[in-house]
Formats: sequence, C-alpha cells, structure tokens
Amino acid sequence: MRERASVVAAMIVSWGLTSGAAAEVVLLKDLEQRALEHHSLLQAGAARERAAAATVREAESAYKPHIGLNLDSNVGPGRRIITIPDPAHPNDETKERYVQGVNAAQKGNWATALIPQWRSTAMLMLGTNLYDFGRTAAAVAATRAQHESSKVEQNVNRAQILGGVRAAYLTWLSAHELHRLSATASEDGVRRSERVVALVQEGARPRAELAPVEADRLLSELERERAEGDLDSSRLMVEQAVGVPLSTTAEPDLQVLDVQVAISQQDGQVDPALRMLVHQRAALQATARMHRKQGAPVLSASAAAGVGVLIYDEPAKALPSYSVGLAMSVPLWDGGGNKAAADAVEAQADELRLRLESTESERDHERKRASLDAEHALRRQHTAEQLLEVCSTRVSDVEAGYELGAMQFDQVQQARAQLRRAQTELVLARVAHAEAILRVAP
Repeated sequence: MRERASVVAAMIVSWGLTSGAAAEVVLLKDLEQRALEHHSLLQAGAARERAAAATVREAESAYKPHIGLNLDSNVGPGRRIITIPDPAHPNDETKERYVQGVNAAQKGNWATALIPQWRSTAMLMLGTNLYDFGRTAAAVAATRAQHESSKVEQNVNRAQILGGVRAAYLTWLSAHELHRLSATASEDGVRRSERVVALVQEGARPRAELAPVEADRLLSELERERAEGDLDSSRLMVEQAVGVPLSTTAEPDLQVLDVQVAISQQDGQVDPALRMLVHQRAALQATARMHRKQGAPVLSASAAAGVGVLIYDEPAKALPSYSVGLAMSVPLWDGGGNKAAADAVEAQADELRLRLESTESERDHERKRASLDAEHALRRQHTAEQLLEVCSTRVSDVEAGYELGAMQFDQVQQARAQLRRAQTELVLARVAHAEAILRVAP
C-alpha cells in the first residue's frame, strides 16, 4: 500500500512540472487571513458592534446624575421688586419683606402694571434617579445582551467568509489540477501525432491512422481549452471570496488535499450560528423584561441653584435662588403598550428557540453527511490509485506494442483515455475528501 501511495505521489508531482519553477504557491490560511482583514462584511459587523456598545453606555448613563445649565431671558410685567410690611409687625421697617410684583394699583394707575421688565436667570440643574425598581437595570441588561449578540454575529460572519474562501479555493485547486492533466494530455497528443506521422512516412504504419491521430490531438486540445476557461473562472471566484486579486503566477497548495482531521474530533466545536441564535434569544428575552419594567415607579431627586437679574427703570437687582426636591413618578396605565411590546418580543424569542432546535438538527445531519462524504471519497481515492497504476502499466504496454506493430492506434487511444479518466477521478476524489473535512472545520 505504501509503495502504491509513493508511485501515485510521484505521478502527481510529475503533473505539476509543466507549471514552471516560477509559480507562487498561495496557502489557504494566508487567503483566509487576507479575507478576514479586507472583507466589507466584517467591517459592517464591526460598525454594528460599536453601535451596540454605544447603546450600552447610553443605558448605563441613567445610573449617573445629569447636570445642566439653564439660561433664560424674558420680558413681561410684574417683575418689579417691591417692599411690603410684615403682617405680624406692620410698623417695624426692619422686618419688611421684598417680593416681586406691581404696586401701581395702590396709586390708581393700572396702566403702569403692564409696563414690561426684563428678567434673566442662570440656573445650574442637578438631577438623578434614586431608585426605579429595576427599570434601568433591565434596560442595561437588554443592551448588554444585544452587544454580546453583535459580537457573536461577527463570528458567524467570519465563518461564512472562511467557508466561502475554502469552497472557492478547492474549486480553484480542482480546476488547476484538471488543467494540468489536460495540458499534459494535449502535449502527449502532439507528440503522438508527430510520432505517427513519422511512422507513416517510414511505411511502418498505414496512412489511414493519420486522421484518428489528428482527431485525438484536437480533442485533447479542446479539453485543455475548456480546462483553461474553468481555471480562469475559479481564480475569479477566489479573488471575489478573498476580496483581493491574485498574482498571475499564483497556484494553489496541493497539501490541502492531504488534510486528515477526523470529523468526529470536531463534535465538541460550538457552531457560531448556534451561538448567535442563543445570544439573540437571550437579547430578546432581556428586551421583553425591559418592556415589562417600563411600568415601574421612579424615585428621583433634583437640586438647582442660580441667580436671577431683574432690569427695569431702577438699578438692576440680582436675586439668588436654589431648590432641592424629591419626586416619585408612578405610571398608572399606558393603554397596554408596554405589555404588548413585551409579548411581541417574547414571541420572537420563541421563534428563535424553534429555529435553534432546527439548526441544531441540521448541523448534526450536516456533520454526519460530511463524515459519510469523507469516507466515500477516501474509498474512491484508494480505488482511483489502484486504477491509475493499472492504467499506467497498460499505457506503457500498449505504446510499446504499437511501436512494434502489434497494437492498433485505437488501442493506444483507449488506454490513454482510461489513464486520463483515472487521473481525473483521483483528483476529484482527493478534492471531495478535503471538501468534506473543511466543510465542518472550525
């Protein structure tokens, strides 16, 4: 078995000799890294993650006091500072009080009561929620859950990008190897045509064999041209998946076909799509709790201090002022809006629960299918290796017999066709085996 593998490996290496020594082998891991660095999908996901982080900070700001400066300037009547006696001590001028109002009515001149006066105030406001019975905590928990969900969504984006790069890379690798085989077959067809022409000119072979030989050469050339088109198309697929162009001398790495990681060893890997659904459901559940907490009371405190300036026909007067207070806000009924919003979000969470169960089942079947595909591809590879040995021996014997005149050209053509089929089947089997493993690789 080891001898057979060595022979097949030597044949595969010989196929690559036509590509030249200047080829640049591009590793799959390098393309994966470049795709993760340049892909716009990840950049958009990073923007969503920043937005979610900012939403968390916005919700957490409710724990902190709010400070503001209120500047106000207006004009209106009744702004004059007047002196009135103390009702308890009407004759004691030391206990007179200053109030804001008008005194025109005492003189019988009501028109002066409408004279406008300017008033400007500057107040520093401080307010904070002392206790809101879990309303802010629920909002912060919901935004944090959404932030975690956005992070996990980035992992799903990475997995999608890597899956696309791996699929495109294997398609490129398969097209590259099939192009090598077709190029080798085309060169062999040219050499056979030249050899048969020489034998016909020498009289060793009949002239009737020239037409079949030329047809065989043209068919080989047609296969090469088709394989070249497939190769160019697969290169474009890789460039699209990675997001950057490949060099003109780029070639895939054949060692990717030798990946031997057992699929059963990947059972412990957590699928990013499953984790995303779990976190999305948790975020919806937290959002539902936030909506239900919107009906909770809010106990708040406020403080304000500043100065007001009154301007009229007398010298301006500055009056300092301050206030401190507590407030309790108790929502009584909102028409059922918060409950309806919470019910809607909980229904979405139930939908994600069902999707999670369905996705888990799909991932399990996908892993089983990948395991079966890898097993069947490995069997195909072993059979193709045996067929390749037999066909290689058959081609050598038939061509030697043709040179001696003991074989006809159609026998050579048939043996060569079987050899190309064996080479093609070996490439396809190895690619299928690598694809099955990389399909579920972390």
